[in-house]
Amino acid sequence: MKKRIYSLQNRAGIASLCFIALGLTACHPKTDHSANEGQAIETEDISWEEKASAEGCKISATYPTDGSNAVIRNIQEWMNEELGGTYDGNLSDGQSMIEYYGKERAKQIKSDIAEFGENTAMSQSTYYAQFKRVLETEKFISYTSNIYEYMGGAHGGESLTGMVFRKSDGRRFGWDMFTSESKEQLRSMIKNDLKRKYFTVKTDEEFYSMLLDKSAYYSFPLPITPPIFRPNGVQFIYQQYEIAPYASGMPTCTIPYDSLQSLFTVTMKPLIESTTDSLARTFSLIPQ
Repeated sequence: MKKRIYSLQNRAGIASLCFIALGLTACHPKTDHSANEGQAIETEDISWEEKASAEGCKISATYPTDGSNAVIRNIQEWMNEELGGTYDGNLSDGQSMIEYYGKERAKQIKSDIAEFGENTAMSQSTYYAQFKRVLETEKFISYTSNIYEYMGGAHGGESLTGMVFRKSDGRRFGWDMFTSESKEQLRSMIKNDLKRKYFTVKTDEEFYSMLLDKSAYYSFPLPITPPIFRPNGVQFIYQQYEIAPYASGMPTCTIPYDSLQSLFTVTMKPLIESTTDSLARTFSLIPQ
C-alpha cells in the first residue's frame, strides 16, 4: 500500500510539473512580432492605372507582403484607411485593394464629367495616390501617403502625410511621440525653422503676415499631420490652406533628431536611437 501511495504522489508531482511548464509557455508564448526586427520588411511595388482614359487615375504603393506580422497588418490597414477605409477584402492582396479604390475613383470622375459636362477643366480631372517607404531601421518603419486630386477649377488639391510604425508590435506613433510638456518648445522650433528656411524671412512680423490665421502670433499651431521620420530628422508638414495661402504650398520643415532628443517620450527614444543602425543606413538613400 505504501508503494501504491508513493507511486500516485510521484505521478501527481510529475503532472504538476507538466502543468507548470505549460503555464510558463502560455505566459511567454513565442510570437512572430519580432520577426522583422533586425531585417527589412518584405515589400512589393504595386500599381493600378485607368488606361485609355482622359481622367488620369493612378494608385501605387510599396506594399508590405507578409500579412502574418502585426506591423505589416497595421501598415496595410493604414493604407486602406488613407484611401477611404471602405475596402473589406483581403488586405494581404494589395493589388486587389488598390484596384478597388482606383475603379471607384475613376467611376466617380466619369460620373462627375457626365453631370457637369466635359468643359476644359473637368475633362482633365485627375487622381493620384502614392505610398512610399521612406525610412526603416531595426526598430521602426516610416511611410508617407501622397494624394493629388484635380476636379476642375483653378487648381487641384494635394496632401502629404505619413505614419511611423514600431516593428515589434505594429504600434502607430503620431504626436504622442513627444511629451506633453514639450509641445510649447516644439511650436517655437517649428515656427523658427519655417521662418528662416521655408518662407526665408528674417522677422516675425514678415512671417506672420504670410499666414492665414493671425492668432498664430499668440499660439503657433502644430500641424494636423503626424510627424514623419526621415533619414535626416523629423519632418513636420502643414497641408494646403492649413496655415498659409495656396500659393505657399505645404509649409514643411525637417528638424534633426539630436535637436529633438529631450522632447521625445521614453517610449520613443529606443526608436530614435535605431536611426543610426546598419538597416537605417540602407534605407537612408530613399529620396524625400
